[in-house]
Amino acid sequence: MKRLYFAYGSNLELHDWRAYCRRHGFHADGLQPLHPAVAPDHTLAFTRYSQKRGGGVLDILPRRGAAVPGMLFSVCDATLAALDHKEGAPRAYERVPITVLDEDGAEIEAFTYRVRPQDRLPFVAPHADYQAVCASGRAAFGIDARILEDAAAGRPAGDIHTAFVYGTLMRGERGDHHWAHEAAPPDPRPARVAGLLKDCGPYPGMVRPLPQEASPEAHVRGELLAFADITSVLDAFDGYEDFAGYGALGNVYRRVPVTAREEAASRPDAAITAWAYILLDHDRFPIIAGGCWRSHRRAG
Repeated sequence: MKRLYFAYGSNLELHDWRAYCRRHGFHADGLQPLHPAVAPDHTLAFTRYSQKRGGGVLDILPRRGAAVPGMLFSVCDATLAALDHKEGAPRAYERVPITVLDEDGAEIEAFTYRVRPQDRLPFVAPHADYQAVCASGRAAFGIDARILEDAAAGRPAGDIHTAFVYGTLMRGERGDHHWAHEAAPPDPRPARVAGLLKDCGPYPGMVRPLPQEASPEAHVRGELLAFADITSVLDAFDGYEDFAGYGALGNVYRRVPVTAREEAASRPDAAITAWAYILLDHDRFPIIAGGCWRSHRRAG
């Protein structure tokens, strides 16, 4: 039976994986890369000492407002046994279910490995060789290594401090009280995100992925809001957008990380990773041409 495995650490380095399998008599070919994925509301940290690796080893932990980029693999039962052996499961790591997102924000149920909670330490510095293995694996799949560098330095890793809003949460709209009354409210910056905008009547909804009939240049225009601490804001935004969490039933929107492009003259086309909300049940709603809700309302 095929299973889906989310890798975020040394198992991204397939040379390291194959060498382990050769040493221990396992077949390495059952670990098949599929596509990039991200674990939302999670972070990376070095929380366990490994004698074999000579220092701290990676762990994945819940952290609101952070996201862990990694890779989704297909594994067979024989490969699952090899992974368990390599990860020391269930003695050192434990195999756990996790909800990850693909590049279009679709939810995928997979499994991953985490350090047993009772064995976690606040921080164990990694050996340079182990960190290099993890960095090589990320580079091989084109995955940003900054989260690894932050985790290796004991810093918060994977935090996304910015939100992309495009409807009633924009400045001056009826939902801006969820952020405009912060002690130090952000100054909204114009930006765009690849996607389609749908007209839901009193509010819009962004759609990803783009339907086949849509132009590849289709964008949603809105505002970027950068916060020093986005955690409490996400609580308010999630409630406002009827998002009860990943895998929850009845969600109207889903919070996903997106790449936004700034449109201010001082930072043209600068790429920013931000949280945004995509509309889930959207087929019955018409497309807003141009992707700008304010322009659409003025024209109507």
